Amino acid sequence: MKKPINLLMLSALIASAPASADIAFNGFASVVAGTTVSGNEQLWGFSDSDYFKPGSLFGLQVSSDLTEGLSVTAQIIGRGADDWDPKFEWAYLGYQINDELKVLVGRQRAPFYMYSDFLDVSYAYPWITPPSGVYDLPLDAVDGVSAIYEFPIGEFSSTLHVIYGTNTDELVAFGEEIKPEFDNLFGASLTTNRDWLTLRAAYFVAKSTVPLAATQPLIQGWRMTPFADVANGIDLFEKDSSFAGVGFQADFDSFFVVGEYTELQIKDSFYPKDESAYIMAGYRFNDKVVHVTFGQDEVKVNRITQGVPYGLDPSIDFLKAQTDGLSDSQADKSSYITAGLRWDFHGSASLKLEYTDYENDIDSDFDSGLFKVAVVTVF
Repeated sequence: MKKPINLLMLSALIASAPASADIAFNGFASVVAGTTVSGNEQLWGFSDSDYFKPGSLFGLQVSSDLTEGLSVTAQIIGRGADDWDPKFEWAYLGYQINDELKVLVGRQRAPFYMYSDFLDVSYAYPWITPPSGVYDLPLDAVDGVSAIYEFPIGEFSSTLHVIYGTNTDELVAFGEEIKPEFDNLFGASLTTNRDWLTLRAAYFVAKSTVPLAATQPLIQGWRMTPFADVANGIDLFEKDSSFAGVGFQADFDSFFVVGEYTELQIKDSFYPKDESAYIMAGYRFNDKVVHVTFGQDEVKVNRITQGVPYGLDPSIDFLKAQTDGLSDSQADKSSYITAGLRWDFHGSASLKLEYTDYENDIDSDFDSGLFKVAVVTVF
């Protein structure tokens, strides 16, 4: 019953706002149907039976100019994958200090990616959704404070976005529903643009605590051996984590190219290093866009038991085998090609078609084809 109460509270606040406040409502929606058409039965949440819910969403953004540089913004999204339960994605106050500097306080989108600011607004980019490998961090919002500073670098227009905060959103990891903590999340993104060229770089660090019930027997087991340091590598408590990304866009009116590379790791742990990249080429003609994207993802296993030899004790051999198996189970190396068409058939709506051919280099049983069609709109 809590979510309807939140919506009623928001409506009441809007209704009681001062008459002088400038309140704006903006909405966006993606109605997506997808099905796997070959190979593995499931890919990126889609299968050959559940067609609409995994990719569809409806969102509403409410913003108000409170004058003298102060503003407030809230964004609510209901996703088919979450049974359409509405969730506050954004809820922050903004203060425009001067023409170059703005400060945001509250729940806000973290600037991890090139398309972070409009990640859920499919109408804003060519794909139905951005490439899954690069755009698959378990979090995308931060509760905290940020500053956006616009300034020139030579002939380039530049924007520096610095953010500090926390995230405690629930997620699924290793088949468990957990509530991790990403504390002291701090970092920045820098975007520079001149004419046809846009360049971007981002780097973030955090203290990560990921409570996994499945790893507790291993942690307790290793702490009763002379190799207690292995337990510290399995116990994801206040670990130093980092995220880095670079991207570019070259836009020559009709023809354009976009690419991004990201890297994620939790240091001194069994968690693997995750590297992802894509490059997309597109061509605009009339009210249509055709595009092709090539992407690669690799999860590099980190075996933390390398200093523990076999043969010391049967119980230690068992722990080592179980721990290595946990590490190896995360290995992944895959590539995909997505071909798509966007048709702007309406002034505020587009029809999108995509087909993805996905190949898993470790286990070909996971190879798959995925066809998606979507109508996306802003209103």
